[in-house]
Amino acid sequence: MKVSDEQWIAEARARVATGAGWERDWTAIAGALHSPGVSADRPASGLHCPYCEARPGLETVRRYEVFSTEPLLRCPACYGFWAKGDVLATGVRDPYDDHPSFFAVAAAARCRSCHGHLREDESCVKCGAQLRLLNCPACGKQMERWKKGTLRLDSCAGCHGTWFDVGEIATVYGLTPPQSFPASLIDEHAADGEPEGWVVFLMTALRFLAPFI
Repeated sequence: MKVSDEQWIAEARARVATGAGWERDWTAIAGALHSPGVSADRPASGLHCPYCEARPGLETVRRYEVFSTEPLLRCPACYGFWAKGDVLATGVRDPYDDHPSFFAVAAAARCRSCHGHLREDESCVKCGAQLRLLNCPACGKQMERWKKGTLRLDSCAGCHGTWFDVGEIATVYGLTPPQSFPASLIDEHAADGEPEGWVVFLMTALRFLAPFI
């Protein structure tokens, strides 16, 4: 498993805080690598996506700087998220985690049977069916739908969990993609082939100082 330096340090600090050693336990690494259907990077949770017809398994999102007693789960197919308990109490993602599922744009709600557009009452324009309610991935019972702004989220009253369709977690928590450079350092009006702004500044300064050198 390949991780960044920041991820390795954050994980090591978490182990030290719990009284474990600085290095990972080799038996745990070997066990994860040899367990069928389990990835050492994105371990399976045992739960399945309530949205996708194929019902793919939900994966556990590795977080090293955001701590909770419950894991944050993600569908690798539709990029939906399952969250319960205190999983989002201290944040959603680590600062360096740039997985596209965190920044996907929420699309207009569609019929879950034929993917047609929905009316205001959540009936489908195409097939006429009412929007199908999802079953809780944890207990299997039908979840309730409630509005949060323009979004309609699914939650289980028994498990106290919430399902976020693709893009909804970014909208609710205001997640934006990380930028490699501050916007102030980027010249959005520079044309191809033109020198960078700092080059122009340096050349101008040298021409001005040339008589004094």
